[in-house]
Amino acid sequence: MKDRDSLNWEVSVGVTFGSFMSAVALFFTGAVISQYHVFDETIKIPLLFLIISTFSFIFSASIYSNAGVEITNNQLKKVERYLVYANNIFEFLGLYLFVLATPLVISAITHDSFLRTTTVAVALTALGLYSNSSFSILHKEFPAKTPKLVITLLILLLAFGLYFVQIVSRLDSLLSYKLIASLLLIVMFGVTWYFCSRSKQYSD
Repeated sequence: MKDRDSLNWEVSVGVTFGSFMSAVALFFTGAVISQYHVFDETIKIPLLFLIISTFSFIFSASIYSNAGVEITNNQLKKVERYLVYANNIFEFLGLYLFVLATPLVISAITHDSFLRTTTVAVALTALGLYSNSSFSILHKEFPAKTPKLVITLLILLLAFGLYFVQIVSRLDSLLSYKLIASLLLIVMFGVTWYFCSRSKQYSD
Protein backbone atom coordinates (compact mmCIF):
# COMPACT_ATOMS: atom_id res chain seq x y z
CA MET A 1 0.00 0.00 0.00
CA LYS A 2 1.23 3.50 -0.83
CA ASP A 3 1.79 6.00 1.95
CA ARG A 4 -0.39 9.03 2.62
CA ASP A 5 1.86 11.56 0.85
CA SER A 6 2.15 9.45 -2.32
CA LEU A 7 -1.61 8.99 -2.54
CA ASN A 8 -2.20 12.67 -1.87
CA TRP A 9 0.14 13.62 -4.72
CA GLU A 10 -1.53 11.13 -7.09
CA VAL A 11 -4.95 12.52 -6.23
CA SER A 12 -3.77 16.08 -6.82
CA VAL A 13 -2.30 15.24 -10.22
CA GLY A 14 -5.41 13.25 -11.17
CA VAL A 15 -7.80 16.09 -10.33
CA THR A 16 -5.69 18.63 -12.24
CA PHE A 17 -5.18 16.52 -15.36
CA GLY A 18 -8.75 15.20 -15.36
CA SER A 19 -10.15 18.72 -15.12
CA PHE A 20 -7.85 19.94 -17.90
CA MET A 21 -8.74 17.09 -20.25
CA SER A 22 -12.46 17.49 -19.57
CA ALA A 23 -12.16 21.16 -20.61
CA VAL A 24 -10.28 20.19 -23.79
CA ALA A 25 -12.77 17.46 -24.69
CA LEU A 26 -15.73 19.73 -23.95
CA PHE A 27 -14.30 22.46 -26.19
CA PHE A 28 -13.66 19.97 -28.99
CA THR A 29 -17.17 18.49 -28.61
CA GLY A 30 -18.77 21.93 -28.61
CA ALA A 31 -16.91 22.89 -31.77
CA VAL A 32 -18.19 19.77 -33.57
CA ILE A 33 -21.77 20.21 -32.32
CA SER A 34 -21.86 23.84 -33.45
CA GLN A 35 -21.21 22.67 -37.04
CA TYR A 36 -23.12 19.39 -36.74
CA HIS A 37 -25.49 19.91 -39.71
CA VAL A 38 -22.60 20.78 -42.03
CA PHE A 39 -21.12 17.28 -41.86
CA ASP A 40 -22.44 13.94 -43.14
CA GLU A 41 -23.92 11.22 -40.94
CA THR A 42 -20.53 9.67 -40.13
CA ILE A 43 -19.90 12.52 -37.67
CA LYS A 44 -22.34 10.89 -35.23
CA ILE A 45 -19.87 8.21 -34.10
CA PRO A 46 -16.89 10.48 -33.31
CA LEU A 47 -19.28 12.92 -31.65
CA LEU A 48 -20.57 10.08 -29.44
CA PHE A 49 -16.96 9.13 -28.61
CA LEU A 50 -16.21 12.74 -27.67
CA ILE A 51 -19.30 12.98 -25.46
CA ILE A 52 -18.41 9.76 -23.64
CA SER A 53 -14.82 10.96 -23.34
CA THR A 54 -15.90 14.32 -21.90
CA PHE A 55 -18.12 12.73 -19.25
CA SER A 56 -15.39 10.19 -18.44
CA PHE A 57 -12.85 12.94 -17.80
CA ILE A 58 -15.36 14.83 -15.64
CA PHE A 59 -16.32 11.79 -13.55
CA SER A 60 -12.74 10.59 -13.17
CA ALA A 61 -11.76 14.04 -11.88
CA SER A 62 -14.69 13.85 -9.47
CA ILE A 63 -13.57 10.42 -8.23
CA TYR A 64 -10.01 11.71 -7.76
CA SER A 65 -11.45 14.59 -5.75
CA ASN A 66 -13.52 12.24 -3.58
CA ALA A 67 -10.41 10.16 -2.98
CA GLY A 68 -8.83 13.26 -1.48
CA VAL A 69 -11.64 13.40 1.09
CA GLU A 70 -10.89 9.80 2.10
CA ILE A 71 -7.22 10.71 2.63
CA THR A 72 -8.26 13.23 5.25
CA ASN A 73 -10.26 10.44 6.93
CA ASN A 74 -7.16 8.21 6.78
CA GLN A 75 -9.02 5.58 4.73
CA LEU A 76 -6.01 4.78 2.55
CA LYS A 77 -7.26 1.42 1.28
CA LYS A 78 -10.46 3.07 0.16
CA VAL A 79 -8.39 5.79 -1.57
CA GLU A 80 -6.59 3.13 -3.58
CA ARG A 81 -9.92 1.70 -4.73
CA TYR A 82 -11.09 5.15 -5.78
CA LEU A 83 -7.88 5.67 -7.73
CA VAL A 84 -8.31 2.35 -9.55
CA TYR A 85 -11.74 3.43 -10.80
CA ALA A 86 -10.58 6.93 -11.69
CA ASN A 87 -7.45 5.71 -13.51
CA ASN A 88 -9.35 3.16 -15.60
CA ILE A 89 -12.22 5.49 -16.50
CA PHE A 90 -9.80 8.28 -17.38
CA GLU A 91 -7.62 6.09 -19.59
CA PHE A 92 -9.97 3.75 -21.45
CA LEU A 93 -13.20 5.75 -21.67
CA GLY A 94 -11.53 9.17 -21.65
CA LEU A 95 -8.09 9.19 -23.27
CA TYR A 96 -8.52 6.25 -25.66
CA LEU A 97 -11.88 7.41 -27.01
CA PHE A 98 -10.64 10.97 -27.34
CA VAL A 99 -7.65 9.82 -29.42
CA LEU A 100 -9.79 7.45 -31.52
CA ALA A 101 -12.38 10.16 -32.19
CA THR A 102 -9.88 12.66 -33.59
CA PRO A 103 -9.18 10.95 -36.95
CA LEU A 104 -12.91 10.26 -37.37
CA VAL A 105 -13.68 13.95 -36.92
CA ILE A 106 -10.92 14.92 -39.37
CA SER A 107 -12.24 12.43 -41.91
CA ALA A 108 -15.78 13.78 -41.58
CA ILE A 109 -14.82 17.43 -42.09
CA THR A 110 -12.30 17.12 -44.91
CA HIS A 111 -11.92 15.14 -48.13
CA ASP A 112 -8.13 15.58 -48.20
CA SER A 113 -6.86 11.99 -48.50
CA PHE A 114 -3.36 12.86 -47.27
CA LEU A 115 -4.64 14.50 -44.10
CA ARG A 116 -7.07 11.66 -43.44
CA THR A 117 -4.49 8.92 -43.93
CA THR A 118 -1.73 10.57 -41.91
CA THR A 119 -4.07 11.39 -39.01
CA VAL A 120 -5.28 7.79 -38.84
CA ALA A 121 -1.70 6.46 -39.06
CA VAL A 122 -0.42 8.79 -36.34
CA ALA A 123 -3.37 8.09 -34.00
CA LEU A 124 -3.20 4.29 -34.32
CA THR A 125 0.61 4.16 -34.13
CA ALA A 126 0.75 6.44 -31.10
CA LEU A 127 -2.05 4.56 -29.32
CA GLY A 128 -0.45 1.20 -30.08
CA LEU A 129 2.96 2.30 -28.78
CA TYR A 130 1.45 3.85 -25.67
CA SER A 131 -0.71 0.81 -24.86
CA ASN A 132 2.31 -1.49 -25.01
CA SER A 133 4.58 0.84 -23.07
CA SER A 134 5.29 0.68 -19.34
CA PHE A 135 3.35 3.93 -18.88
CA SER A 136 -0.09 2.54 -19.69
CA ILE A 137 -2.75 1.07 -17.40
CA LEU A 138 -2.63 -2.07 -19.54
CA HIS A 139 0.97 -2.62 -18.48
CA LYS A 140 0.07 -2.20 -14.80
CA GLU A 141 -2.76 -4.70 -15.15
CA PHE A 142 -1.02 -7.09 -17.54
CA PRO A 143 2.77 -6.91 -17.17
CA ALA A 144 3.00 -9.99 -19.40
CA LYS A 145 3.42 -9.02 -23.03
CA THR A 146 0.88 -11.38 -24.67
CA PRO A 147 -2.44 -10.31 -23.06
CA LYS A 148 -1.44 -6.66 -23.30
CA LEU A 149 -0.67 -7.09 -27.00
CA VAL A 150 -3.94 -8.97 -27.66
CA ILE A 151 -6.09 -6.21 -26.13
CA THR A 152 -4.12 -3.52 -27.96
CA LEU A 153 -4.46 -5.28 -31.32
CA LEU A 154 -8.19 -5.81 -30.80
CA ILE A 155 -8.73 -2.10 -30.13
CA LEU A 156 -6.54 -1.08 -33.06
CA LEU A 157 -8.21 -3.50 -35.48
CA LEU A 158 -11.69 -2.27 -34.57
CA ALA A 159 -10.53 1.34 -34.83
CA PHE A 160 -8.93 0.70 -38.23
CA GLY A 161 -12.12 -1.01 -39.42
CA LEU A 162 -14.06 2.05 -38.32
CA TYR A 163 -11.77 4.41 -40.20
CA PHE A 164 -11.74 2.17 -43.29
CA VAL A 165 -15.54 2.03 -43.51
CA GLN A 166 -15.82 5.77 -42.99
CA ILE A 167 -13.19 6.72 -45.58
CA VAL A 168 -13.71 4.06 -48.25
CA SER A 169 -17.35 3.05 -48.05
CA ARG A 170 -18.82 6.20 -46.53
CA LEU A 171 -22.65 6.15 -46.31
CA ASP A 172 -23.00 2.93 -48.33
CA SER A 173 -21.96 0.96 -45.24
CA LEU A 174 -23.42 3.06 -42.46
CA LEU A 175 -24.79 -0.06 -40.74
CA SER A 176 -21.32 -1.64 -40.68
CA TYR A 177 -19.91 1.65 -39.41
CA LYS A 178 -22.32 1.68 -36.46
CA LEU A 179 -21.78 -2.02 -35.76
CA ILE A 180 -17.99 -1.67 -35.56
CA ALA A 181 -18.37 1.41 -33.37
CA SER A 182 -20.69 -0.52 -31.05
CA LEU A 183 -18.20 -3.40 -30.80
CA LEU A 184 -15.41 -0.95 -30.03
CA LEU A 185 -17.45 0.66 -27.26
CA ILE A 186 -18.33 -2.76 -25.82
CA VAL A 187 -14.61 -3.61 -25.71
CA MET A 188 -13.70 -0.31 -24.06
CA PHE A 189 -16.46 -0.54 -21.43
CA GLY A 190 -15.68 -4.23 -20.88
CA VAL A 191 -11.97 -3.60 -20.35
CA THR A 192 -12.77 -0.73 -17.97
CA TRP A 193 -15.18 -2.85 -15.92
CA TYR A 194 -12.79 -5.80 -15.81
CA PHE A 195 -9.85 -3.75 -14.59
CA CYS A 196 -12.00 -1.89 -12.07
CA SER A 197 -13.23 -5.15 -10.55
CA ARG A 198 -9.96 -7.13 -10.77
CA SER A 199 -7.29 -4.46 -10.64
CA LYS A 200 -3.65 -5.20 -9.82
CA GLN A 201 -2.63 -1.54 -9.70
CA TYR A 202 -2.51 -1.35 -5.91
CA SER A 203 -2.19 -4.98 -4.89
CA ASP A 204 -0.13 -5.58 -1.75
